[in-house]
Amino acid sequence: MRGVGNGRRGGARNGRGARAAAAWAAGAALLAATAGCGGGSAASVSDGKPSAAASPTGTAANASPSAAPVGPPGPDAAALKALVLAAGAKAGPYEVDEPLLDEPFSEIYEAEPAVCLPLTTLAAAGHTAQAYASAGLPGKPLEVDTDILLRSYRDANAAGASLKSLAEAGKRCAGGYTEERAVIDAKVLRVEPVAAPAIGDEALAYRIVTQDVKDEAISLYQYLTVVRSGPVTLSFSSDVIDTKDFGGVPREIVTAQWEKFSRGAGSS
Repeated sequence: MRGVGNGRRGGARNGRGARAAAAWAAGAALLAATAGCGGGSAASVSDGKPSAAASPTGTAANASPSAAPVGPPGPDAAALKALVLAAGAKAGPYEVDEPLLDEPFSEIYEAEPAVCLPLTTLAAAGHTAQAYASAGLPGKPLEVDTDILLRSYRDANAAGASLKSLAEAGKRCAGGYTEERAVIDAKVLRVEPVAAPAIGDEALAYRIVTQDVKDEAISLYQYLTVVRSGPVTLSFSSDVIDTKDFGGVPREIVTAQWEKFSRGAGSS
């Protein structure tokens, strides 16, 4: 998955205002040595502390491609783009921007065993459309960076199936797995459920701890939160150019995105 910096984006992090050359150089140096893997109402967002279990607030069912759709389909790409936080929007101290190079959860890595893949890329999710953004602290590229990804599915069952796959990965891969990368594999040490936000139909959240690829004594942290609302999922993946455990996906970002989504979805 991602780690210090963001391996998915070829060593570049999102630009927000003045990201000086020195900061880029620092990030590149850390990226060369490290790589790692990774909402809600204001009152109920992950505090980053592992919980006994990740308990969805709803039930996810397997979706059969041949079955009749259950409920309406998710919004198309244009509608989703209107529901994701726009560049320049504020979420507490954080500011939203568009990813510089590629989409969040780009499917460029594999996982061994394969059941762990949803933790790495949310791959093969069967979505019909998506929109994404990124949020961070303006002028502070070494602080927490969060990818936001909205995805539509053919119906609520299909969206629920993606959460079910993620929940299965969270259980079966709790003791770790290998992230297979183009140059060097990364060892995910453990996957820990953390408190998920009490929003949407169901939600899952995890802390993912990865071993530094060049120093086994160093652990890197990523936090992943995924919320389902009907046929749409809202995903948040946070990491940092550092080795610190920063505590979780910033609640301000999850709250701001959920509020915008809820207003837009309710008016459609």
